[in-house]
Amino acid sequence: MKRLVLLFTAIFMAAAIGVSAKGGPTIGQRLGEQDTIVIKMANGAKMILQLQNIQQLKAFQNYSLDSLMRELNVYIAQTDSVEMANQGSKNITVTFSKSGNAANPENVSVVVTESNTQTGTANKERHEIKIGRNIKIDVDVEEDGDNTKVNVATPSKAERDSTKAAKAEENYKSTRSGLDIDLGLNNFINTASDQTIPDLKPLGSRYVSLNWHINSQVGGRKSPFHIISGLEFAFNNYMFDDNYIVRDVNNVTEFNRITDISFQKSKLTHSSVNVPLMPMLNFKRDNGKDGFKIGAGGFAGYRLGSHSKLKYNQDGNTEKDKTRDNFNLSDFQYGLTGVIGYGNLDLFMKYNMNDLFKENRGPQANVISFGLRLLN
Repeated sequence: MKRLVLLFTAIFMAAAIGVSAKGGPTIGQRLGEQDTIVIKMANGAKMILQLQNIQQLKAFQNYSLDSLMRELNVYIAQTDSVEMANQGSKNITVTFSKSGNAANPENVSVVVTESNTQTGTANKERHEIKIGRNIKIDVDVEEDGDNTKVNVATPSKAERDSTKAAKAEENYKSTRSGLDIDLGLNNFINTASDQTIPDLKPLGSRYVSLNWHINSQVGGRKSPFHIISGLEFAFNNYMFDDNYIVRDVNNVTEFNRITDISFQKSKLTHSSVNVPLMPMLNFKRDNGKDGFKIGAGGFAGYRLGSHSKLKYNQDGNTEKDKTRDNFNLSDFQYGLTGVIGYGNLDLFMKYNMNDLFKENRGPQANVISFGLRLLN
């Protein structure tokens, strides 16, 4: 009983002088030497205050010693019952339920491992106290006659880093999946000079892709080499400038400029599903978060649907015409894709190597898309 009272008193003393739950430095280690005030009580007990300045002494009045002792007495009572049930055991586990949230109380498990050595008249005990999975406190108790010395030692930075690395290794998965969104713009390139194809309105020619990416790390947890794959659902919008419209005339797609109507909107839209395959280098920063990344690869996909849309005013009314048709667009598509970024900011680029329209069924053009990748 005495042994465990000393142990838990030592833990409370460690907390009072600044030992953090993560095993950080004490106030004394951070600020230097302290003044010590010893308060002798009537029953022979002593209370030791380690203070840096008068402000800390004034702040001590905010602490309720009654509440602290009541909580300590509850812990000791629970510990005493466990010790009585485990007579002779050198390993004792005690779980305390703290009320915080009545529906979901916080449970704190303390595992005490004891080892004894006898040196002359002195009896030394070494205890390893584990709180949860990641916090370990070493407590040395030395009894020599009526004198008892308690030393509380917290983990060093190297030990904390080692525990953190072991936990990261335990939770490591070489392949992870996630969702992200590409938001960008489209443009036509490689257009033939002898064919009629309109310029695009930049802000209206948007590219949106909803992506489910599979990220496979090759070479272990510290390797920067990744392989990206998955599924991408892409939506390409091409909004035409200079009052052009798109038509299917005898199975050939044509662009015609209209002069008798002023179109507020004239666009062609198609959707597709794509499968990327992209090697990527992703370098980590010192804090473990993503740093610089760069990747380049390819993709292949299939067109799902397409339609044109016109918006204009006629006789004082706003008219909207929507025509669902394939407009002789290429069904299969393939090309190059790349990404470059730092941290949570990524830029993407996609270049469709296939012609936008089927051979001899429309003007020659390729599509390039670029923009931001979000939620990565």
